[in-house]
Amino acid sequence: MIAPYFVPRRRVGALRPFKFAIHLRKYGYKPVILTIANPGGKLTKKEYNLLNGIEVIEVASPIDRTENGKKSSKKEGSISGSVLNWIDKQTPLDSWIYLFQMRYSWILQQTKAIDPELIWATGDPWSGLWLGEKLASELGKPFVADFRDPWTLTKVNLRERSVFSSGVDREAEKKVVNNADKLIFTSRLTEQKYADHYQLDSDKSSTIYNSYDSALVKPQSGTEWDFELKDDVLNLIFFGKFRRLSPVNSVANALKVLKKKYPQKSDYICIHSFGEPDQKNYKTIEDYGLKKNFQFHEPVVPENMIPVLKSADILLLSTDMEREEIIPAKLWDYLSVEKPIFSIAPNPEVGEIIMKSKAGVQVHPEEKEEIAEIFHSFIQAKRNQENFLFAMEEDLPDRKVYESKETTKQLAAIFDELTSNA
Repeated sequence: MIAPYFVPRRRVGALRPFKFAIHLRKYGYKPVILTIANPGGKLTKKEYNLLNGIEVIEVASPIDRTENGKKSSKKEGSISGSVLNWIDKQTPLDSWIYLFQMRYSWILQQTKAIDPELIWATGDPWSGLWLGEKLASELGKPFVADFRDPWTLTKVNLRERSVFSSGVDREAEKKVVNNADKLIFTSRLTEQKYADHYQLDSDKSSTIYNSYDSALVKPQSGTEWDFELKDDVLNLIFFGKFRRLSPVNSVANALKVLKKKYPQKSDYICIHSFGEPDQKNYKTIEDYGLKKNFQFHEPVVPENMIPVLKSADILLLSTDMEREEIIPAKLWDYLSVEKPIFSIAPNPEVGEIIMKSKAGVQVHPEEKEEIAEIFHSFIQAKRNQENFLFAMEEDLPDRKVYESKETTKQLAAIFDELTSNA
């Protein structure tokens, strides 16, 4: 299993392969993880116990510009940050491709020693899919390519790219799509987009959602959030930070409308997020005069998540309106608790899941007037000690279908099919 990001690295995408890995043994598979080393990272006690007996091969990197989730703008040696950014822009796939190319002989040697029945790889980073395809082709093994996001078929690029690097990416993606025995996506809309673009056979691809893990998120005895929310305001928790892929714009625009329409009510909203917003999103909050409506907290590890989510009045889900095929990973965390979800997202599939789970409601990010009115309804309900607009019902449907044991079962069924035909 090639997972460039894997725990203890606290990066987007590290948890999906982790959740698969800890359950695959139940279905007869012994996962071996190949990942990029993260010397500064430390597993939590629960993560350590869940990974007991699972081999993790780490590829050491001399430079890691993703450390702490930040790209350095300072000089590294004699090369300025601007030159590094230029190199990054010209680099096909992503900058990890240099590490995988440099260490390929060693990686190949390690893979041959394991002699896997199958190779699974996830992206982004897209170099993970490049590496998986290359190893599988060289060793004649079945290959499963796991697309957590659209690669080239997206309106929102993960980073700035040159014409050259964009062209190489398209060719690299085409090679992965053509040579993979199975393509996996995290939303049906993304799967359909790839099926249409590449004219895929119906059995070439599948959608396996992200998931929550009850074992991972179950709080230890005595675990609680060491922050006390004010009871006289409406507390919305956005379990992440506002950044380019999860911008604050739709929320800020609605709050701006609320402030104009109900000037005395807007102060009753407090949105809690985790991690400082990036510079652009912080400026939006500041320019809109909304600083007192936001509170930023230190990130929380998954096993301490439940007390945080349960402290919310409303769980807020939001993503870029142009990422219309994306299902935000936070949705699955939210479904692990019985708190109402307010989704401001463009993907109707998210709304379907929320409605099916009787978990909340969804509004398109462009509907700022409607979002503002819903915020106002929440404020009124809390002040009057009434049920919220979408109060949870007593007969909640079973959500176990969204647990990682179930999604891993789907993955294992694909492995069964490919290994029996290998």
